[in-house]
Amino acid sequence: MSVSHGDVVLVALTALAGLGALMAFRSGARGAYRVARQTQEVTRMGATLGRALAVGAVIVGVQWAVVSFTTDPRAWGVILGVPALFAGSALARMFTVTELVRGPGSDRRGWR
Repeated sequence: MSVSHGDVVLVALTALAGLGALMAFRSGARGAYRVARQTQEVTRMGATLGRALAVGAVIVGVQWAVVSFTTDPRAWGVILGVPALFAGSALARMFTVTELVRGPGSDRRGWR
């Protein structure tokens, strides 16, 4: 009986998953809750990344189709400019400070 490379990887991943579950249970309820929250955050980030990649692929596909099948500069301006405006708006919102966070020990106005 020969052992394939895939079988070895599967056994190693299963062992690591079991070790991670054991560590989560041994760290108590608070530690397990923290691990569960981190897992949810990673899952949400993965889902967000997947949606972003899918939307990006659709935008690039439409842009490619318009650029390759038309020679009208107005169509090119619209198809390339509108996504650029949305991206610029998203970046501007991302880098804008919208609130001041007060640290502990500060009074109502944020001064010590």
